[in-house]
Amino acid sequence: MIVTCLFLFASLVYILGMYVYTNWSRGASRYYVVFDCGSTGTRAYVYQASLNYKKDSSLPIVMKSLTEGISRKSSGRAYDRMETEPGFDKLVNNRTGLKKAIKPLIQWAEKQIPKHAHRTTSLFVYATAGVRRLRASDSSWLLGNVWSILAKSPFTCRREWVKIISGTEEAYFGWTALNYQTSMLGAVPKKATFGALDLGGSSLQVTFENEEREHNETNLDLRIGSVNHHLSAYSLAGYGLNDAFERSVVQLLKRVPNVNNSELIEGKLEMRHPCLNSGYVGQYICSQCGSTVKRGKKGKSGVPIKLIGAPNWGECSALAKIAVNSSEWSKPKHGVDCDLQPCALPDGYPRPHGQFYAVSGFFVVYRFFNLSAEASLDDVLEKGREFCEKAWQVARTSVSPQPFIEQYCFRAPYIVSLLREGLYITDKQIIIGSGSITWTLGVAILEAGKALSSTLGLKGYETLSMKINPVALISVLFVSLILLLCALSRVGNCMPRIFRKSCLPLFKHNSASASSVLNIPSPFRLRWSHMGTGVKAPLSPTVRSSPRRPFSFGSSIQLMESCSLYSSSSSVMHSYSSDSLGEMQVDNSGSFWSSRSQMRLQSRRSQSREDLSSSLAESHMLKM
Repeated sequence: MIVTCLFLFASLVYILGMYVYTNWSRGASRYYVVFDCGSTGTRAYVYQASLNYKKDSSLPIVMKSLTEGISRKSSGRAYDRMETEPGFDKLVNNRTGLKKAIKPLIQWAEKQIPKHAHRTTSLFVYATAGVRRLRASDSSWLLGNVWSILAKSPFTCRREWVKIISGTEEAYFGWTALNYQTSMLGAVPKKATFGALDLGGSSLQVTFENEEREHNETNLDLRIGSVNHHLSAYSLAGYGLNDAFERSVVQLLKRVPNVNNSELIEGKLEMRHPCLNSGYVGQYICSQCGSTVKRGKKGKSGVPIKLIGAPNWGECSALAKIAVNSSEWSKPKHGVDCDLQPCALPDGYPRPHGQFYAVSGFFVVYRFFNLSAEASLDDVLEKGREFCEKAWQVARTSVSPQPFIEQYCFRAPYIVSLLREGLYITDKQIIIGSGSITWTLGVAILEAGKALSSTLGLKGYETLSMKINPVALISVLFVSLILLLCALSRVGNCMPRIFRKSCLPLFKHNSASASSVLNIPSPFRLRWSHMGTGVKAPLSPTVRSSPRRPFSFGSSIQLMESCSLYSSSSSVMHSYSSDSLGEMQVDNSGSFWSSRSQMRLQSRRSQSREDLSSSLAESHMLKM
């Protein structure tokens, strides 16, 4: 009972404390800063996470993106975020360049977050495909120097939070962000979730819920709340917008006859590109064009090629289709026909099915051409063709200043071929997502779930199939503790009467004022002798008002013997006086019983005197 009391008390204190903490923390927020270190640049996202107390919400987390001071109209960018260029993969062995890429992002994040919350704000730096393709020594140098710079920031950042994430992780984060935004994540009852197509600069992440579990390397089982999701997630390296354009350059380079290596090294090679506007002339560094040349410490490694615009929409569309076909650049033993099977998928990868949100690069292309989310893929081709027909001077001024304007003539047919021939996804399966859906949001959601897990559970407890409110649970625990304490107190009062273990005779003064207790061994066994009219008289008599003797204790003494082997009803009390073994006072129930009692007492007195004399004699002999 004591252990149970302690357990109930500890449970009551814990639940009451956590419930009070939850109510005190109502409205309190946590902040998260996530760096997306991609191939085209480094982007900073700031999120504010708070508890959601709305009963109709599927998840108890509210995530808000903070983008104060960012204007897409003035920058021409598609996202509300802070961004620096170039990507980390171009800054190997360039510590100064790293500082210039990171510090503006830190300063901007500081302005978004209240100063008192800086120390409790978590900062994550996740590098993607651009850094994944580097050599191990180069990526290790990058991450180590990034960590040393961020260690001095006002935010909390751990070394394990500065890392390269895999393509599967990137796909998972993107899927989580998408289905959170569409209120499908962890919905009860379970709803059909959306697949995610996340197109970056170097890779394409494909994630969708799939009941077939034949391909273990792409399977991912997730549990959000009480709902299980079985996903197929994979990353297609080289299918990002920038890498795809580079493959088009590699393909054109293969067609140039008698290429001189000295021309490549010196950067004197010129090439006409059918997906560039007329009048365009620009230097392009091709990292996949065979020979690699380092252009100094701060430059990108690769082959410098001078590209000249020679627009031809038919040739451009064909070149985009070649960039989609994996057999054209991965050098398999046999080619893949895009008309017969999805030519962007490696063997064994599950085909995408269901409804998809196309985000990131897809959204960027749609926004560049001012297309709504309802626009079809044919609308993208039409806008791309119109843009390609413009002269370069006109084309670049028709949009806000932004990176890679010259590549959008190629990007329009490329994303259409990627969806239709590369993945076999039709127009009806595609919804173009907004700029707020990025995989960095998924990182913030999952981290917020970990941090707020101690308070999220206080919204309600489930016992069997019944949901209990925390207030009711605290009340039940409190009442149970009180009742148990009362029971324990009652049992404590009864214990001495039940478990009395005195097996030795106990001598106690009969007088109320007497306090001495004398314990001596009992020389004989005691039995009750039944008297008339229900009066019980002990075999050894009790004498009252006898004169004091030299060995008297000054009052009558009661001899009491009880044993734990018997109940209290069978305990025996033997009372006698140390002064005399003579008279006994009984009821005036009849003279017969009185005289007979006197005769018995006299007989027993004589016998007792003889026993006493014999005992003294034996004692004297022992002493001798």
